[in-house]
Amino acid sequence: MRLYLVRHGIAEDFADSDFARQLTARGRRRVKTAAAVMKRLNLRPARVYSSPRARARQTAEIIADALDLPVIIAEQVNFGFELSDINRLTRDLRVDDEVMFVGHNPDMSLLTHQLTGVDVSMKKGGLARIDVPGKQARDGELVWLIAPRVFDALGKSRMPSPVRSVSLSTPPQKLPQSQHALHRLIRHRWSPVGFDRERNIKRATLLSILEAARWAPSSSNIQPWRFIVGPRDNQAEFQKILSVLAEGNQAWARHAALLMIAVTHVEPKPGRTYRHAGHDLGQAIAQMALQALDYGIYTHQMAGFSPEKARELYQVPDDFEPFTAIALGYRTSDLRHLGDRQRARESSQRERRPLSEMIFSAAWGETADFTE
Repeated sequence: MRLYLVRHGIAEDFADSDFARQLTARGRRRVKTAAAVMKRLNLRPARVYSSPRARARQTAEIIADALDLPVIIAEQVNFGFELSDINRLTRDLRVDDEVMFVGHNPDMSLLTHQLTGVDVSMKKGGLARIDVPGKQARDGELVWLIAPRVFDALGKSRMPSPVRSVSLSTPPQKLPQSQHALHRLIRHRWSPVGFDRERNIKRATLLSILEAARWAPSSSNIQPWRFIVGPRDNQAEFQKILSVLAEGNQAWARHAALLMIAVTHVEPKPGRTYRHAGHDLGQAIAQMALQALDYGIYTHQMAGFSPEKARELYQVPDDFEPFTAIALGYRTSDLRHLGDRQRARESSQRERRPLSEMIFSAAWGETADFTE
């Protein structure tokens, strides 16, 4: 389902009551501009719900008039609007329907954060588009966040009309068709090849990501993981790690913000192989990947690299094993720097085996009955 959250336009400061505060002349003009842009963007909400307060109702009426839709006044969209209200108002809609809510802050900003994990401050007259899987308002993706100034600029532009979709903020996600509930970060985690070639990772952010790996579970607290790191803004180190990657991976990884080689301690005591070394390293990388994603940074792990070359270049001791390479960076919707095969991969569907093929009980290969 597609949700549009709209904060009311600029309203007068004083009136007989807060309930009666109306849009100013400037507020009306800006909402009319925004409504015209929404029409050109081909927004098709099945319903437009509005708070009963005058400034929200007037905003909704201007938008609904442009989209040729009626406005439904709903007390739920008044102050205190929350996820349970969205679910009650949309329970009879279809999975692929669109619905718009016109209300107030802090509700609109808080709802956007609760649904997507993104901290936003909705401006008066601003619009957020959030795509959610299924019919329940949860674990959404912030696709657009359009400020009034952007609406003003788009209103003056010669944008073709109508258009099917325009990405104004973040590139599209590849959310899985999961059969059961998942945490937002797990649903959003995947391994892109389309990285932003300009945006680097700040030092404090990188240290936070590495700190997540530091606190991963570890058998006997051996903590076998080590990471060789090359940020893009240190080109000597970045190119050094890039040279270790397989040629096919170099083609896209050269655009990442940071490259690293993950190494694990396979023999922490002389003559004694640590059987869980790879397992513990994997847990550290998994925690690191989720921590990175909370900052909007994606990871792509690679088996396609030369452990021997990494060992030689970095003089890795014999009791350590270079295990995997990792690229980190922000995503981009501009994929012109990628080849056809890489662009196709970026838009392909994500697939996983069903639980029935991997969860056994009683005997190997015998599907656990609770998965069916």
